[in-house]
Amino acid sequence: MTTSISLSSPVVRGDVSSLAPHILAWVGDCVDLCTPKDVHIMDGSPQEDRELKTMLVKKGVLTPLPKYDNCFLARTDPRDVARTEGRTVLSTPKRKHSVPTPEGVQGQLGNWMDPTELGERIKTLFPGCMSGRTMYVIPFSMGPVGSKLSKIGIEITDSAYVAISMRVMTRVGTKVLTVLGE
Repeated sequence: MTTSISLSSPVVRGDVSSLAPHILAWVGDCVDLCTPKDVHIMDGSPQEDRELKTMLVKKGVLTPLPKYDNCFLARTDPRDVARTEGRTVLSTPKRKHSVPTPEGVQGQLGNWMDPTELGERIKTLFPGCMSGRTMYVIPFSMGPVGSKLSKIGIEITDSAYVAISMRVMTRVGTKVLTVLGE
């Protein structure tokens, strides 16, 4: 697939041509907003997983546990918002589709925000947020790739730890891009 859109940050891993034009345009918008030093488009391969884990071991984020192969201890910041559901924001056109609480009640499992409001908040909070770091583009499927019951999407993060964790929780890789299609 060819496209005239290019990214303003270099792609250090992955194939930009594997992204459909509308996905590439969206990733380009994310790159322009977050200004990472480079971009890694995940392919989901075992080699990629080994390389990311090796990097995280060298940085001291992961500690290999020798009793089992491919077993690591990860110590992350306890203030990480992923651990605090009350600081998680869900954005859908209708509140009832994401947070099952009455209007005006603070949810325990997450907070709802209108997509338009979220878009405006992102424009004010995210400029330059990945400066000096790698942006990971993670195509994922929650369930078998191609199943009508699976939920698919693309996650953007600057955390290699999140990138390897997505491989544990979902199916990650270029096959998902095919399902996302045009």
